[in-house]
Amino acid sequence: MTVTKTKEKAFCNVAARELGLDPAGHAGSFNDAVLIETKLPWVRSIYQEAGALPQEAIDLMGLWMERYKETGVFGHRPLLLAPDKEYSQDGYRRVVFYDKPSDGTPFEAFSQREYLVPDEDLGLLLWALFEKPETLPEFDDYQVPMAQIARDVLVCTHGTIDVACAKFGYPLYKMLRDDFAGKPCYENLRVWRVSHFGGHVFAPTLMDMPTGHYWAYIGEEQAAQIVERSGDVSGLREHYRGWAGLDRGFTQAAERELWQQKGWSWFDAPKSGQVIGKDEQDDPQWADVQLTYIHDGVEEVYQAHVDIEKTIETHPSTDRDNLYAYPQYRVGPLSFVQGP
Repeated sequence: MTVTKTKEKAFCNVAARELGLDPAGHAGSFNDAVLIETKLPWVRSIYQEAGALPQEAIDLMGLWMERYKETGVFGHRPLLLAPDKEYSQDGYRRVVFYDKPSDGTPFEAFSQREYLVPDEDLGLLLWALFEKPETLPEFDDYQVPMAQIARDVLVCTHGTIDVACAKFGYPLYKMLRDDFAGKPCYENLRVWRVSHFGGHVFAPTLMDMPTGHYWAYIGEEQAAQIVERSGDVSGLREHYRGWAGLDRGFTQAAERELWQQKGWSWFDAPKSGQVIGKDEQDDPQWADVQLTYIHDGVEEVYQAHVDIEKTIETHPSTDRDNLYAYPQYRVGPLSFVQGP
C-alpha cells in the first residue's frame, strides 16, 4: 500500500489536488434524498435542534440515526436549499423529494416529486414523505405539476462545515446561476446553493439531480461541459466522483470507465451495478463488479475486476488536523458478457 502525506496544512481541496487525489468512487450513495428550502445561516447543529427546521424534521432525522445504529444502513440524503429570489415564495418552503426503484431494476434518474408547502406544514409533509405515505394526498394542493419540475444543479457552499466549500463553491454557484439558470436552452435548469453533501476535499463540488451524478474540482470550463453535456468526456474523467445510484467504492469506479467508453449517452441509459465477488478481509482490497445497462431496449452486461491500487492520506477537512486515507481504485479491462 502506498501512502502519501501532506507536508503543510492548506485548504483541504488544494492539498488533495496537489497530491493527485482521484475522486472516483467517492460519491454519496442513497436510496432517497430530500431538498428542503431553509434560510441561511446553516449552523452545525441545524439537524439536531429545532429552529431553522421544524421539530418533526429533527425527530425524523433522529429516527434515521436510531435505525442506522441498529442496522448500519443509512439510505437518506437530506439537503438544505438556500432561498432564491426567483425560485422562492414568501411564507412557503420548497421541498424536492427523490427516490430510486426499490427492486434493484436499472434506472437512469431518481424519480422526483416537488412541493411548495406553507411554512407551518413543512414538518408534516416531511413526516408524510418518509413515515406516513398514506397522508400524502393531504398535500396534493401544494404539489408542483410535473411539467414544471426542473433539473437542479446543487453546489455546496456550506462554509460553516468547511471553509473550502464557501471559498471555492460560491464562485462556482454564482457563475452557474448567472450564466445558465433560466437562460435560453436552459429554461428547465435551476442552480442552488446547498448544504454539505460530503467530500469538501473535492471542492468545488456539485450534484446534478435528478440523475444523481457527483462532480469534483469543478472550474468554469468543466461546469459548462457538465451543464451542456457536450464535448469529449475524457477531459472530465478526473472530475467525476460517481453516480449516487450505485454503492460507493468499487462499483462507482467501474461505472466511470463505462461512461468514458460510452460517452454522454451513458448517463441517459437505465443501469444498475453490483459486486459479484470480493476480498473477504474486513477492509476489502478488491472486488469483481457487474454493471448492467439498457441500450436501445437491449440489455448489456459488463464485468470488471477492481482493486485498490494505493491510498492517499490527506486532510478531509480544512479546519481539522486528522488525516484520512482515500482509496484510489484501479479498474481492470471491462468484459462484455451479455448483449446483442
